[in-house]
Amino acid sequence: MLSAAGHEVFCIDRAVELVADLPARLGTQRHVVGRVESLPFLSCHFDVVTAAQTLHQFPPGLALSEIARVLKPGGHLAIAYNTRDDTVPWVRRLIALMREADPEAMRGDYGEDSVEKVAESPYFGLFERRNFRNWMPITREGLISMVEKRPAVAQLNPVARDRLLREVGALYDSSARRPDPLMLPFQTSCWRVEVDHSKLVITDDFDDVLRITL
Repeated sequence: MLSAAGHEVFCIDRAVELVADLPARLGTQRHVVGRVESLPFLSCHFDVVTAAQTLHQFPPGLALSEIARVLKPGGHLAIAYNTRDDTVPWVRRLIALMREADPEAMRGDYGEDSVEKVAESPYFGLFERRNFRNWMPITREGLISMVEKRPAVAQLNPVARDRLLREVGALYDSSARRPDPLMLPFQTSCWRVEVDHSKLVITDDFDDVLRITL
């Protein structure tokens, strides 16, 4: 979507196979295999760095300074996470069923800790957040499959697993308006934070820095 909107997009990932697939999808060659903790890009080069569903995978003490380094003055880090939306009654009932097998199911705090690390970082300021609701149609079979694939559900004994899946099917039957499928709600949470380069520059008020002249 960013490329189609006319932006010049550079991508980085640790997986060779994922990066190798990008030129065919985006029609560009500006993609590299690498790590966010050591970005192979020039300083002050990008208007925006994006991290969608990935920020929690990076060590914040190393990644945030590197992201700040490659951003232009006034540039932004954009973060996105899809989380559950339990404001819909049938979703709350689904969560209650799933937590009988897995107390941690659908907690909906994905990425929250990593976003807090950005808010605490000296390299960023002017934090903004917006939430967007998305609806995904899901069939009876799809809902049962989604629950069945959870690791905690797969580890249940066959009797307990079959009972849980029957209850999920019954929940679908009582909530859907046939022939239309149920609409599964998700919330996309987006954060935008402006880079602050002042803490990347060594000044005379730093008292814990060793200067090495090269």
